[in-house]
Amino acid sequence: MKVSVEKLPTSEAVVDVEIPWEEMEKASDKAYRKLVKQVDIQGFRRGKAPRSLLERRLGKEYIYQEGLDDLITEAYRTAVNEHELTPIAQPKLDAPTFEMGQSYHFSLTIPVVTPVELGDYHSLHFDREEAVVTSEEVDKELEALRQRDATWELVERPANYGDRVTVDLKLTSGDQKISDLKDNPFELTADDRPGLFSGMDAHIVGMQPGEAKSFTTTIPADYANEKLAGQEANFEVTLHKIEEKHLPELDDAFAAKVSDGQYESVEDLSKGLSDNILERKRRTIREEQREKAVDALIEQATFTIHPLLIHEEVHAIMHQFEHMLEQQRMSLDQYLLMMRKSHDEYEKELEPEAEARVKRQLVLEEVARREDIQVQPEELEMIFNTYAQLGQELPRNEEQIRSLLISYRREKALARLVELTTDPDPDEGVSEAEETVEAVEAVEAVEEENAKTAAVAGEVAAQEDRNEINEESATATPLSEDSTTSTVE
Repeated sequence: MKVSVEKLPTSEAVVDVEIPWEEMEKASDKAYRKLVKQVDIQGFRRGKAPRSLLERRLGKEYIYQEGLDDLITEAYRTAVNEHELTPIAQPKLDAPTFEMGQSYHFSLTIPVVTPVELGDYHSLHFDREEAVVTSEEVDKELEALRQRDATWELVERPANYGDRVTVDLKLTSGDQKISDLKDNPFELTADDRPGLFSGMDAHIVGMQPGEAKSFTTTIPADYANEKLAGQEANFEVTLHKIEEKHLPELDDAFAAKVSDGQYESVEDLSKGLSDNILERKRRTIREEQREKAVDALIEQATFTIHPLLIHEEVHAIMHQFEHMLEQQRMSLDQYLLMMRKSHDEYEKELEPEAEARVKRQLVLEEVARREDIQVQPEELEMIFNTYAQLGQELPRNEEQIRSLLISYRREKALARLVELTTDPDPDEGVSEAEETVEAVEAVEAVEEENAKTAAVAGEVAAQEDRNEINEESATATPLSEDSTTSTVE
């Protein structure tokens, strides 16, 4: 066979194949030997019937066509392997009817991944930010722990900012009933409360337990519900009780309590909090360095991306989202109905994110190729063990191994890119410690898309609340900028 491959600028490869008749004859012989073992012919044991009888049973052309199909498959595999093609989908076959005794020509058009053309990434350089923790940041963490451990004491005096009040609250706007809450507790704040309850707290300050009060505020003009934005909000409030917040003393007993005995003094607790803040900052800086490096690489790269690649990534994102919806006992169809979107509209919205993900994958794959980055069996074993330690035992099938191998190879490519473009990190570990960090980061990289999906799934819950509100549900729901029936928090 004569096989030629032309790579097109459309991210496709055209494989032209010329088959001499002699090769067709040989292929038909192989096809005969295969088919004769599958067909029963009277008077002969299976596999022993002469070709003439098999041709009489199946047809001469059928046997030749079977041989030709094998040649087409062989040509496809040869082209893919010898020219290092990465097919995205099944090829399009242009195969005319063959004629006996004549050489045969056919072509295959294969959608392929076109390697990205990278710029000179070795010339990139990014300064590394130093992680520093201030005493103010530690004090803020200590105060947050005190607030979390606060107690509330019932008091008989006028309400003030910082108190927790329990009220019955009826909210209307014109003829529309927005909220009717009973025994609803919330803290009074001097900060302007967003949304429907803007300006409410100032009217409640000074009220006594048992007192009822009516007052009017104005709903912010930028409120999400245009029918309510800028309208008067009429409140009827009955205050049942007032509780005063008491913060614990910042002493050694408090340090031991909030740390479950891990720290015995405020000094030790402060040091522990400082270390935690420092580690968070270092992680943030490392992540920012990674994003800077890969974004710069994408910016200077040249891409030729077949639309099918983006289409597949869109469906990968949708599949992840469907999985998250299933955990909330909702289908994608229900979600789209709730969001008033069609499947086509939703897929169109996902295309920019899908394209960005494809570009990231392509540049990291090319870096891995150029830097000869490989994943060793012991590294994969380390990742499986890390997942197991996190309580997420993974199946060790071929698909899962390939998925982890690709993800970790890209992770190593990104780590190499940062190494090439950034000054050494003095806080990084060495040897096995480095490998452990890399394995954990690979796990986090795999989980990153799930985290994004989870964030989107949060929109589902918010929209459910909005739908209940629009149906004038009396159920209290969390305070939301575009809710119309809300619990005051």
